[in-house]
Amino acid sequence: MRSFIVSGCLFKVYIIFAVIVFSGSFSSLLLAETFEFQNAAEDEQITESAEAIEAVEEQAAGYEGEFQNVAAEDPVAESLPAVSPESAGVKLPKTKEEIQIELEETGGYVVPDVIPPNPEMLRLTAEGIMYYRGKGVAKDYTKAEALFLKAAELDGAAAQYTLGYMYQTGQGVAQDLNRAMEYYKAAAEQDYSLPQYSYAHMLYYGQGVEENHAEAAYWYLKAAEQEDSLPVHYYSVGVMYDNGEGFSRDLEKAAQWYEQAAEENYGQAQHNLADMFYTGDGVPQDHQEALKWYRRAEVQGFVQSQFSIGMLYFNGEAGLPRDFGKAMGWYLKAAQKDFPPALYCIGYLYEKGYGVAPNQSEALLWYQKAADAGDGKSMYRIAMMYLNGSMGMEKDEQKAVAVCYKALALGSTEAAFGLGVMFENGEGGISRDYVKAVDLYRQAADVGYFKALSRLGVLYDNGLGVARDLTEAAKWHEKAAIKGSVYSQNRFGGMCYNGIGVERDFAKAFKWFEAAAKNGNVHAQYNLSLLYFNGHGVERNDIQAYAWMTLVAVQGEEIASQQRRIVKSRMTPQQLIEAEILFNRLYQEVLL
Repeated sequence: MRSFIVSGCLFKVYIIFAVIVFSGSFSSLLLAETFEFQNAAEDEQITESAEAIEAVEEQAAGYEGEFQNVAAEDPVAESLPAVSPESAGVKLPKTKEEIQIELEETGGYVVPDVIPPNPEMLRLTAEGIMYYRGKGVAKDYTKAEALFLKAAELDGAAAQYTLGYMYQTGQGVAQDLNRAMEYYKAAAEQDYSLPQYSYAHMLYYGQGVEENHAEAAYWYLKAAEQEDSLPVHYYSVGVMYDNGEGFSRDLEKAAQWYEQAAEENYGQAQHNLADMFYTGDGVPQDHQEALKWYRRAEVQGFVQSQFSIGMLYFNGEAGLPRDFGKAMGWYLKAAQKDFPPALYCIGYLYEKGYGVAPNQSEALLWYQKAADAGDGKSMYRIAMMYLNGSMGMEKDEQKAVAVCYKALALGSTEAAFGLGVMFENGEGGISRDYVKAVDLYRQAADVGYFKALSRLGVLYDNGLGVARDLTEAAKWHEKAAIKGSVYSQNRFGGMCYNGIGVERDFAKAFKWFEAAAKNGNVHAQYNLSLLYFNGHGVERNDIQAYAWMTLVAVQGEEIASQQRRIVKSRMTPQQLIEAEILFNRLYQEVLL
């Protein structure tokens, strides 16, 4: 599952001191220092890769040496007298006459007009750095702040950016998010990627200002388009396109930005890109390409990718053989970092005996570990054990309900559904309450939980907890069918066939009866055979009708045996042979 959080929980800020890259005789005066701080972000976040951090720190170290060398050769005086721009060495813009003369002298080439940095701003910034870092003087944030404030007034971008960081984090000053925003914005408007990213970050999370995703998207994109942009900048733009925040949702553009960050070894982007290749969102579906990116993220220790590789082995996808033992190995690797889905899956493998000997006590141990780590799905499973007295647990309905509510508080869709079932059926010591059941099913349905979608369809079918509304029932059954509910696939197929809650549509009926039939629903299999027999929604085909009716008959449905005799009466010997061959294939594919 993709992560949709813009920044990381441990984010590295690269504070740039001095003026950035001038041509001609002006040296690139860069000095960088790295600080770690905790961003006020959401729950599910990421950390930059060690390789990416190391690369930037090496670059920063190079900049520091360059600044120190220049400073040693050309020390800045304590104060500067008021002088004209010309005497201070500040170049003024060329006149038209000067440009024409230069064109004639150089054969058509004009040296770019570059305005040099303000010497006073450089001096103030350099002194601020000394106090900020404690280099050659005692570290003193108060003096550093005062110097940076003066440099910021002279449009020193590095000073503005550093002040933004100090006010954002309360480093050596009283925390003031409004002032942080002010200085980040001032530096961002000078077209540097790091303050642009920091400004966007505060806009996104509403720090010092109301949340503004549109404005945040603008500045994230500005940062990502700079020459000195970092992989996290590309990733953040990808998230905005992925979520449809600030931009219209565009999965193709999201994939492009993720790939740009992924190519520079940004783990979260690699994982998100892998997810997109797995599902075919924004890129052609390609499970082997997904595996490639999962492996690249996993090498960095990205736990979600470790778990995803385990799932590929569990399902036998991406060219990998189905191998429960290898799946277990990857789950255990992710479990070392207490990744709840991995803990749950280990419990499931022990419960079912997949790749290991069945062991209920071991399964319960892992389910409990996942529950302790805050996994609502595991809590729900444990609640069902209490409710049914299974897996060696003593039946305890009150405890089952209590655990379900605890899981619900953590956002478990399974728990919302489970409690809905209890209220619908009057289980667990709960009085039957269809209205409460509807409310709980809606909570689970809001995040697409197919069982809840299907139950809402049933309740609208029967007018339980809601006014009977077959149009509304059809809507919920269709949603559930799309999500894979076999019951709703058959039910919605029947509604399409008979025109209940929707316009009559034999082709749609055929589509959903076939889906449910291939998923093992015996009623859908019989309905499908009748469509083939009558030529409704599909060309009449006695071979298909006979084969599907035979499949239904071997499951004990007598009506199918009777109907099969009618179909047989109009078939040739060759058609019967073909029907038997088709039946054997369907039996292998559907029933086994």
